[in-house]
Amino acid sequence: MIIRLQTAAGRDIPNGQDTEISAFERNWSAELPQTHPDADVFPGLSPTYNCHGLTFASRRTNIGEPDAIAHILADDRYEVIDRREARAGDIIVYSKDGEPTHSGIVVENESPLFVPWIWSKWGSGPEVRHTYLDVHPVYGKDHRFFRCRV
Repeated sequence: MIIRLQTAAGRDIPNGQDTEISAFERNWSAELPQTHPDADVFPGLSPTYNCHGLTFASRRTNIGEPDAIAHILADDRYEVIDRREARAGDIIVYSKDGEPTHSGIVVENESPLFVPWIWSKWGSGPEVRHTYLDVHPVYGKDHRFFRCRV
Protein backbone atom coordinates (compact mmCIF):
# COMPACT_ATOMS: atom_id res chain seq x y z
CA MET A 1 0.00 0.00 0.00
CA ILE A 2 1.18 3.52 -0.78
CA ILE A 3 0.12 6.58 1.20
CA ARG A 4 0.22 10.20 0.06
CA LEU A 5 3.43 11.62 1.47
CA GLN A 6 4.72 15.04 0.49
CA THR A 7 7.44 17.46 1.49
CA ALA A 8 6.59 20.95 2.71
CA ALA A 9 7.15 22.12 -0.88
CA GLY A 10 4.46 19.71 -2.17
CA ARG A 11 6.84 17.18 -3.71
CA ASP A 12 5.49 13.61 -3.64
CA ILE A 13 7.70 11.14 -1.77
CA PRO A 14 7.66 7.54 -3.06
CA ASN A 15 6.84 5.09 -0.28
CA GLY A 16 5.18 1.78 0.48
CA GLN A 17 4.01 -0.43 3.29
CA ASP A 18 5.48 -3.91 3.25
CA THR A 19 3.67 -6.88 4.76
CA GLU A 20 6.37 -9.50 5.33
CA ILE A 21 9.52 -9.81 7.41
CA SER A 22 12.32 -11.94 6.02
CA ALA A 23 13.91 -14.77 7.98
CA PHE A 24 17.19 -12.83 7.76
CA GLU A 25 15.63 -9.82 9.50
CA ARG A 26 13.99 -12.01 12.16
CA ASN A 27 17.35 -13.60 12.99
CA TRP A 28 19.21 -10.30 12.80
CA SER A 29 16.69 -8.68 15.17
CA ALA A 30 17.01 -11.52 17.65
CA GLU A 31 20.81 -11.05 17.73
CA LEU A 32 20.74 -7.26 18.34
CA PRO A 33 20.87 -7.44 22.16
CA GLN A 34 24.07 -9.49 21.92
CA THR A 35 25.71 -7.57 19.07
CA HIS A 36 24.80 -4.13 20.51
CA PRO A 37 24.76 -4.66 24.30
CA ASP A 38 24.71 -0.94 25.14
CA ALA A 39 21.63 -0.29 23.03
CA ASP A 40 18.07 -0.57 24.27
CA VAL A 41 16.25 -2.89 21.87
CA PHE A 42 12.47 -2.65 22.03
CA PRO A 43 10.61 -5.82 21.03
CA GLY A 44 8.34 -5.89 18.05
CA LEU A 45 8.94 -6.23 14.34
CA SER A 46 7.02 -4.29 11.71
CA PRO A 47 7.46 -4.27 7.96
CA THR A 48 5.00 -1.35 7.66
CA TYR A 49 7.69 1.31 8.21
CA ASN A 50 11.46 1.62 8.16
CA CYS A 51 13.89 4.03 9.82
CA HIS A 52 13.11 6.85 7.38
CA GLY A 53 9.40 6.22 7.88
CA LEU A 54 9.96 6.59 11.63
CA THR A 55 12.06 9.73 11.24
CA PHE A 56 10.08 11.54 8.55
CA ALA A 57 6.62 9.94 8.36
CA SER A 58 5.47 9.14 11.91
CA ARG A 59 5.82 5.34 11.56
CA ARG A 60 3.37 5.21 8.65
CA THR A 61 5.43 3.89 5.73
CA ASN A 62 8.74 2.81 4.24
CA ILE A 63 10.76 5.47 2.43
CA GLY A 64 13.39 3.66 0.42
CA GLU A 65 14.66 5.89 -2.37
CA PRO A 66 17.86 7.78 -1.46
CA ASP A 67 16.78 10.80 -3.52
CA ALA A 68 13.64 11.04 -1.40
CA ILE A 69 15.71 11.70 1.72
CA ALA A 70 17.60 14.50 -0.04
CA HIS A 71 14.28 16.00 -1.19
CA ILE A 72 12.83 15.88 2.33
CA LEU A 73 15.92 17.49 3.84
CA ALA A 74 15.93 20.28 1.26
CA ASP A 75 12.19 20.95 0.93
CA ASP A 76 11.50 20.78 4.67
CA ARG A 77 14.37 23.20 5.39
CA TYR A 78 16.67 20.95 7.41
CA GLU A 79 20.10 22.39 8.12
CA VAL A 80 23.26 20.56 9.13
CA ILE A 81 24.25 21.13 12.75
CA ASP A 82 27.23 20.10 14.83
CA ARG A 83 26.93 17.01 17.03
CA ARG A 84 27.44 19.15 20.14
CA GLU A 85 24.45 21.30 19.17
CA ALA A 86 22.10 18.36 18.64
CA ARG A 87 19.13 18.23 20.99
CA ALA A 88 16.03 16.12 21.38
CA GLY A 89 13.95 16.25 18.21
CA ASP A 90 16.85 16.83 15.83
CA ILE A 91 17.69 14.05 13.42
CA ILE A 92 20.69 12.09 12.22
CA VAL A 93 21.16 10.65 8.73
CA TYR A 94 23.78 7.96 8.14
CA SER A 95 25.26 7.31 4.73
CA LYS A 96 27.46 4.84 2.95
CA ASP A 97 29.16 5.67 -0.34
CA GLY A 98 27.29 8.98 -0.37
CA GLU A 99 23.81 7.41 -0.20
CA PRO A 100 21.56 7.80 2.86
CA THR A 101 21.15 4.39 4.50
CA HIS A 102 19.66 5.04 7.93
CA SER A 103 18.10 7.80 9.99
CA GLY A 104 16.90 8.42 13.50
CA ILE A 105 15.73 11.00 15.99
CA VAL A 106 17.95 12.51 18.69
CA VAL A 107 16.43 11.79 22.11
CA GLU A 108 19.25 12.95 24.37
CA ASN A 109 22.59 14.78 24.19
CA GLU A 110 23.87 15.74 27.63
CA SER A 111 26.97 17.77 28.45
CA PRO A 112 29.83 17.46 29.15
CA LEU A 113 30.39 14.54 26.73
CA PHE A 114 27.77 15.35 24.10
CA VAL A 115 27.25 11.76 22.98
CA PRO A 116 23.85 11.87 21.29
CA TRP A 117 21.42 9.02 21.90
CA ILE A 118 19.28 8.15 18.92
CA TRP A 119 15.88 6.49 18.51
CA SER A 120 15.74 4.58 15.23
CA LYS A 121 14.28 1.53 13.56
CA TRP A 122 16.58 -1.15 12.18
CA GLY A 123 15.11 -2.51 8.95
CA SER A 124 11.83 -4.31 9.52
CA GLY A 125 13.13 -5.09 12.96
CA PRO A 126 12.72 -3.34 16.26
CA GLU A 127 13.05 0.25 17.30
CA VAL A 128 16.36 0.81 19.07
CA ARG A 129 17.72 3.49 21.41
CA HIS A 130 21.46 3.70 20.81
CA THR A 131 24.41 6.07 20.82
CA TYR A 132 25.03 7.75 17.51
CA LEU A 133 28.06 5.58 16.72
CA ASP A 134 26.48 2.29 17.79
CA VAL A 135 24.82 1.26 14.52
CA HIS A 136 25.04 -1.84 12.39
CA PRO A 137 28.00 -1.65 9.95
CA VAL A 138 25.64 -2.10 6.99
CA TYR A 139 24.49 1.51 7.55
CA GLY A 140 28.00 2.97 7.40
CA LYS A 141 29.65 5.30 9.89
CA ASP A 142 29.30 8.57 7.94
CA HIS A 143 26.60 10.69 9.50
CA ARG A 144 25.27 14.23 9.79
CA PHE A 145 22.95 15.84 12.29
CA PHE A 146 20.11 18.06 11.09
CA ARG A 147 17.62 20.52 12.55
CA CYS A 148 14.43 21.59 10.81
CA ARG A 149 14.31 25.38 10.45
CA VAL A 150 10.63 25.66 9.47
